[in-house]
Amino acid sequence: MKCMKKIACLVLAGIMSITLAQPMDVKAASPVISFGTEYTESSNGGTWNYNSAYNNLPEAENCRTINAPSDGRITISGSTNSDVRLYLYDSFGGTEMVNKSTNKGRFTVSINVAAGAHYLKFWDTYQNNITIKYNVTFTPNKIFTKKKKGLAFNKENTEYLVGCDYNTVMNNRKSSENCRKVVIPKGKKKLTITAYGLGDSSSDIRVFVYNSKGKAILSNWSVYNGRKNKTIKVKKGTYYIKFWECFGDNTEFHYKLKVK
Repeated sequence: MKCMKKIACLVLAGIMSITLAQPMDVKAASPVISFGTEYTESSNGGTWNYNSAYNNLPEAENCRTINAPSDGRITISGSTNSDVRLYLYDSFGGTEMVNKSTNKGRFTVSINVAAGAHYLKFWDTYQNNITIKYNVTFTPNKIFTKKKKGLAFNKENTEYLVGCDYNTVMNNRKSSENCRKVVIPKGKKKLTITAYGLGDSSSDIRVFVYNSKGKAILSNWSVYNGRKNKTIKVKKGTYYIKFWECFGDNTEFHYKLKVK
């Protein structure tokens, strides 16, 4: 009986020592990622293979769900003992990030996304039984509005551009897609747009402004290489602003409106 008690005590002590050795702020990855939580994962058994990474369906194997509460930017940062390739898909299976290398050591990767579910997958290219520690954060767009009157004046807005392509910007109709409402009050005759983009060196954002009848009063104004200003004539009424991410990718776009 004493021998059995001694063995039980030794087993319990071993379990406690293993438990205490685990970092309290690190969790194994779950199907749904929580923002600001650090996760540790290992590519056991070759599950992070090419086929699973290129599978754009939200399957349980090698798949982590990131729920963006609004349009904005997802940032994945951490460290790994070898190169891991990152893949991100939207809720429709559309590709958002492909074969993005972390390299060995610390890494930070950012991607502009729309609201909704996104699926993160890993590819262990050399099947090295990699261990990766990472956390995911989310930064929403910062857009100032005045209730039903559209964009506020004299406030700097920040948008992480997504879906701002040629087709949406050439659509001169009021639309929730890539469209921002501006209401010019009575007595105002000029609208000044101040804008700049943060992204890669080739970033070039084109700005279009349409009146309520769909007529373009500003077309293809290029914002690149620093802060730009543009003043256009307006009158009382409703206008719509659209952006085209002509060159570059994942642009952080800042803009401010003034009327006089």
